[in-house]
Amino acid sequence: MADSTLPMYFGLPDPHVFKLPPNSHPLPSIPASRSQLSWDRPINISPALFYHTLDVKLPLLIATLYAISVCTLNHLNRKRQNRPWALSRHPLFHQFVLVHNVGLMLFSAWVALGTYQTTKSTLMNQRSNPPLASALHVLCKFDRKEEMGSFVQRAASNNHSAEILHPGTLEFDSVWDRGFNYYLWMFYISKFYEVFDTFLLLMKGRNSSFLQTYHHAGAMLCTWAGLRYASPPGLVGLLFNSVIHTLMYFYYTLTTLKVAVPGLLKRILTGMQIAQFFLGSIFAWSYLFISYDASVWSPLASTNKTRDDIYGNESRSNILLQQDNLGRVPCLDNSGQVFPLLLTTSYLVPLTWLFLRFFVRSYLSGPQPKLVKG
Repeated sequence: MADSTLPMYFGLPDPHVFKLPPNSHPLPSIPASRSQLSWDRPINISPALFYHTLDVKLPLLIATLYAISVCTLNHLNRKRQNRPWALSRHPLFHQFVLVHNVGLMLFSAWVALGTYQTTKSTLMNQRSNPPLASALHVLCKFDRKEEMGSFVQRAASNNHSAEILHPGTLEFDSVWDRGFNYYLWMFYISKFYEVFDTFLLLMKGRNSSFLQTYHHAGAMLCTWAGLRYASPPGLVGLLFNSVIHTLMYFYYTLTTLKVAVPGLLKRILTGMQIAQFFLGSIFAWSYLFISYDASVWSPLASTNKTRDDIYGNESRSNILLQQDNLGRVPCLDNSGQVFPLLLTTSYLVPLTWLFLRFFVRSYLSGPQPKLVKG
């Protein structure tokens, strides 16, 4: 059911979107290069680098090497009775830790602000009506601007009964091409660097918990999936996680500078980490059950072409309308978009349990330890 004034609907998704593994899915478009660099585009990303990092073997290899290294160093630390390594006593080590925490704090804040500004400016730039349908289209089909236009042009030329497009009907910017692909790629690459959190801890003679190791290794794969398949719920994950990381690394910057931090703040930050898992999952999964009224695009609503007629495979079916309601478009409509959601959920369920157990053991039934970064 839906409010008659709102072109948004809730319902069960088509079972085909749960197909695993996802069908062959075209690679996402690369971030556009700029001749003049600025705060929101400090470097250009070469196409070769962008596409090489989309190979799943990269996060699998680094995650595996990371886990093996942590297990090895944990074993060595236990044999050494958890004495700090000589490197951790060098003055430069403390300076590196400070730069590390400040750098990741500023980077996370930059990603959060850039993603927010990109999404906001894209939404504000829409001039189509109704506004909610326009916003839903931008958020649900955020990487499909060219595909949308191409589809409607084909529908108009192949179906003579279709109405002529009105000027401005398809004035939808792509959140992906306006910069989200850039921020998501940078965030993805940062996951490989963040493992230094663990190695700095190990150099101090302390062991890395399974929670921390699992968290870092899994984040690499989940972020890769969101980038590789340009999954719209990635907007939710990137915004939530970058904000939490900003606060977490701000806390670690204070502790590195020996600034006294109230114990209550530790509880609040750990609670916020757990809350992001629940709230982020709810918002991300809502994409799967939302569809919206696309009847404002009359040629789109009048076509009866199937997804195979248009794209030749299931993975590019993002404009198809349900036969029983020709004005309705699902927010997520192919297995490539849904795969990162399923992967991330399977990762977050045990992660949330581990964080909850950490919270109970640390703050409700024992001494307060340091926060787990995440």
